[in-house]
Amino acid sequence: MTLILHFLIAVLISFAGSLPFGMVNMAVAHTAIRKGMGPAMFMAAGVCLVELIQAYVALKFTWLFNENAQIERVFQLIAMVAFLSGGIYFLFFAKHKPATDEEAPVGKRRNEFYKGIFLSSINLLAIPFWISFAAILTANDLLERDDLHVFVFAVGTAVGTFGLLFLYSALGAKVFNKSEQIKKWINKFIGLLLIGFGLFQIYKLLNG
Repeated sequence: MTLILHFLIAVLISFAGSLPFGMVNMAVAHTAIRKGMGPAMFMAAGVCLVELIQAYVALKFTWLFNENAQIERVFQLIAMVAFLSGGIYFLFFAKHKPATDEEAPVGKRRNEFYKGIFLSSINLLAIPFWISFAAILTANDLLERDDLHVFVFAVGTAVGTFGLLFLYSALGAKVFNKSEQIKKWINKFIGLLLIGFGLFQIYKLLNG
């Protein structure tokens, strides 16, 4: 029963935590709009694999991060650079490509999987996010620290994230598929969003 509870709590937190517009979910939705649901789900799978690992590491080493505030600042600095770089790319260099109805080859789908791994890997704010929730859950006796419970919790985070990314992709492909004009502005929107996240990280670093 406790394993099921750990899984369900992780799914709920992960799904809710992924709801706000962010670099990862917008990129997956953007892939669904441009290339279809298949490639987007491959990207989502790559994202969720890294999310599982990040959550597991965060839960197992919560005590280390809580005792060293400098580690969190390093993550914030790296995240700032990643967000600003991604924002500049989407604003000035990413080109819109019309979506096609052709089935993406397996090799190209595999590339989307690797892109998902890369995007999730540079989203280092996921680790402080799960550290915070691990501390809260532990304080309320809702999180067991043995390997099996932590692994089940980590799997739950991946499932919750995948469910949200599937929802984003399905809605994005349905809403935007027939509007070429909206598609052309997607890159600019993502770019401005990422730059906004980067500026927010600068603010946190200066006022931390």
